[in-house]
Amino acid sequence: MTKPGRNDPCPCGSGRKYKQCCLKRQEVPAVSAHERAPTPQTLRLAAEHHRAGRLLQAEEACRQALRAEPDNPEALQLLDALSGQLAALHSDQGISLHAQGRLEAAAASYRKALALKPDFAEAHYNLGIVFSELGKLEEAVESCRQALVFRPDLAEAHSNLGNALQVLGRLDEAIASHRKALALKPDNADWLYNLGIALQEQGGADEAIACYRKALTLNPALAQAWYNLHALLLDAEGITAAIECMKKAVEASPTNADYRFFLGMLLDYSGRADEASAYLDAGGRSAGLFRARLDAWRYIQSLGGKLPQMTGSPIQAFRLGMGAARNDGLVLEFGVRFGCSIRLLAALAGQQAVHGFDSFEGIPEAWHDEPQGSYSTKGALPAVPENVALYAGWFDDTLPAFLDKNTGPARFVNVDCDLYSSTRTVLELLADRIVPGTVIVFDEYIGNERWREDEFRAFQEAVARFGWKYEYLCFSLFTKQVAVRIL
Repeated sequence: MTKPGRNDPCPCGSGRKYKQCCLKRQEVPAVSAHERAPTPQTLRLAAEHHRAGRLLQAEEACRQALRAEPDNPEALQLLDALSGQLAALHSDQGISLHAQGRLEAAAASYRKALALKPDFAEAHYNLGIVFSELGKLEEAVESCRQALVFRPDLAEAHSNLGNALQVLGRLDEAIASHRKALALKPDNADWLYNLGIALQEQGGADEAIACYRKALTLNPALAQAWYNLHALLLDAEGITAAIECMKKAVEASPTNADYRFFLGMLLDYSGRADEASAYLDAGGRSAGLFRARLDAWRYIQSLGGKLPQMTGSPIQAFRLGMGAARNDGLVLEFGVRFGCSIRLLAALAGQQAVHGFDSFEGIPEAWHDEPQGSYSTKGALPAVPENVALYAGWFDDTLPAFLDKNTGPARFVNVDCDLYSSTRTVLELLADRIVPGTVIVFDEYIGNERWREDEFRAFQEAVARFGWKYEYLCFSLFTKQVAVRIL
């Protein structure tokens, strides 16, 4: 009898094609020798692999036994033990890959560990660190939170959660996480420093100073704590205290160009030019940020007369600016992002309304090394006080409509546009609202590597175009801010 073809009618008389009927029943997948083996033999093989440390082979043998006998207690018990060991193996691989800088591969290993052991707190925590380094901050927050579900006492997870929240601008949550970490390990100098940074960004200068001082009592070589402390003491205690801090920073890290510049500038500002030259003269022959900062400092010195006040924190520039604004009028901010600075302005403005403008989609074009879209919140608006109104969109779309509905001059303007083009747009649209007594604080005006091309350039062009006369109220090469008052 001739064997029917695959598309011929099936000889069994079913009326279906041969390939859909009897042939299909004949095409049974091949079964491996291990799968055909009796369960006890397969389990013995699994146990041998386990004793020899061949974990993957032991796992496969267990699964073969369970395919034959799904409820076999010996196979289930061994597989449970193997899952924990394999999770540890994948986690160790993740740690090794992370140390090699292979972040995506490390994340994949941690995910494998967590697929086997979802309550593996350390793997969640380590995955959170990798996410932070990859810039995936929301994922980092979630991983740290998962770690803390299973290990609420894992102080390191509280600390890293605080760091991720801080970068996201969620300062209240960040501070709470840092405090939880320190409640578990109160003598960790690095964590005290991290809490100090968060408090400093929030405007809590006194408590930030206390954190830095405690951190430095525990670790006097923590140079970055001396560096941040100097800025706060500049506002709170004056330039002598700031100089002493920067001397400690340079002592702890003698080759750090940032520390050497700031010490030299502080000495120069205080009239100790001979001492300053040891730190500043080499910078004149250097490229990069040191040279840009030195250029900015020489620009400030070139203004003539009494130098403007030097400040160390954004809130101090805001205080001076608000206090110096001579007229009633609008309080405006351009570049809100996470809302950190507008919350400070809202507190200083009292009951007066503060109006914040931002696309919340990032910068509209590349800014030097920052690509288009940098600083985006992905359209999410920050939580702000009741006296703050936010306007989402590009400045040239939202500001004209706002000005049509709101009369009067500008009292205080915080320009955190970064870009030359965005700053120019704001100043041109506000030109007839900028009057004698208006104070403008620029956030990226001075001291970044290409400062003359950005907010500085836009303002100087506006000064020439609109005939403004102005004075500098204060400057900071630490925050890169200046405050100017229109005369």
